[in-house]
Amino acid sequence: MKIFTALLVALAISCARAEEVYREVNDEGVPTFSDQAKPGAEPINLRQPSIFTNTTYKQRQLNQQSDDSLMPTIMDYSLLVTNPPDDSVVRDNAGNLNLTISISPPVQPGHSAELLMDGTKVRDVQVNGIVALTNIDRGTHAFNVRIIDEQGNVITDGPANRISILRYHSPRKSPK
Repeated sequence: MKIFTALLVALAISCARAEEVYREVNDEGVPTFSDQAKPGAEPINLRQPSIFTNTTYKQRQLNQQSDDSLMPTIMDYSLLVTNPPDDSVVRDNAGNLNLTISISPPVQPGHSAELLMDGTKVRDVQVNGIVALTNIDRGTHAFNVRIIDEQGNVITDGPANRISILRYHSPRKSPK
């Protein structure tokens, strides 16, 4: 039965562009599938396969054309915290951290970019470059960039870099 199912799936994928697929059963009860109708073969209905091949973040936008028609296009954003790299350790007793971010292509009109720390917005950003943060608590934090549309919906979220901040900690002295 597994071979039959695999054969049917393979045939469906290879014949996805064919208009119809026909099933014929021989005298021994073995089915045969073809894209050509033969006497005694019955047509079968195949659904179009659902295939997701896109591994980047995409956003649909409408562009105004010269003929005043609206045409959908796809906007790919690449959002990265490039420095310090993922799983870095930064020692700064004041908790200062300089992040280098990369946004490509530039943020489109109507969109805004936000820098997040541990899932919470730290500040708005608009261009590639260095973002200076101060007084970051010691510990490991996740930093990433996301794009927001005019309605406040998240269009895309970049991957997070986990960065550990090491700060000097002085234990409290107990009163005598």
